[in-house]
Amino acid sequence: MPNMQFDDFIQQHMKKCNKAVPARLQTALALLEKLREEPSLDLADHLASPGSSGLEGHETWGDRAHERFKLEAINKNHGRRSSSLQDWGSQLLGILKAAGFEAAPPPMRSSLIDTAQAAFAAVLRNILGQEPLQVRLKGRSAQAVIRDVLEQAQAKGKSGDVAQYLVGAKLMLRLRVEVPVHPANKADRRSRGDTSARLGDFEIEDAIIEVAVGLPDDKHVVQIAEALEDVDKEVWLLTRSQGLKTWEEELEAAEDLDLKRVIVGSVESFVGQNISELGKFSAKGRAAHLKKLFELYNARWVANVGSPGIRIEVLK
Repeated sequence: MPNMQFDDFIQQHMKKCNKAVPARLQTALALLEKLREEPSLDLADHLASPGSSGLEGHETWGDRAHERFKLEAINKNHGRRSSSLQDWGSQLLGILKAAGFEAAPPPMRSSLIDTAQAAFAAVLRNILGQEPLQVRLKGRSAQAVIRDVLEQAQAKGKSGDVAQYLVGAKLMLRLRVEVPVHPANKADRRSRGDTSARLGDFEIEDAIIEVAVGLPDDKHVVQIAEALEDVDKEVWLLTRSQGLKTWEEELEAAEDLDLKRVIVGSVESFVGQNISELGKFSAKGRAAHLKKLFELYNARWVANVGSPGIRIEVLK
């Protein structure tokens, strides 16, 4: 019966606006994984700090759970920031308690955790292969269309991938050059020990373009500093429009950065403005070039390094 209870729990507590929330599903997987080594059913024993909604050792347990079920992490941080753990964590642990987890021998405890995690993993697999992103073009600016796409992608925990691939497609469309296709956030870090690693997500002549839709972090700041070691290089840091001010303030506070060669911009404007220009600022031209952009994105990036759930379809 526990498997039915976990399915019911997912239906009742893991959804928002009639869709499963990846952040919550991933956090549930991480919490259950933590129970394998720390079998307390008191949620307070698993929080990063008293009263917080963060799980102690969140990424570590999330990585282990995803590896166990051979799942791609839909959110890089396994949903840490938006999981609402305090709202449902105790109820999940209560199901295990009712199933006799506390008094059970280790093999039975492990079996109960396996059953629970399998229920959450099944929903995550479904999300990875679910319906594509869908947008309408009529009556909207190119920037508004790109913003809509990114917001849908964020709901799936894929805004970083979608943003990077849209930027790549835009560069191909605007510059009429071949742009190498790489999975999001792969092979672009010198810290991995590869001296020939790319300096950013894209390198176009003397420009290094890095897409970072999340909050500022030391890794990206260091990466920008390394790119600026070449005096001819300039760095474009592209984030979401709502994150512009935060990134600008973070880079201004960083030491030894030559900000005269750093441009902080939004993905929405970086992509959308060129689409409007290519369409000669006509509604018909804008729509035609948005379709070309999405065709490139789907054919070059999604088909090679993406997943069906991030395809972009234009609604009539």
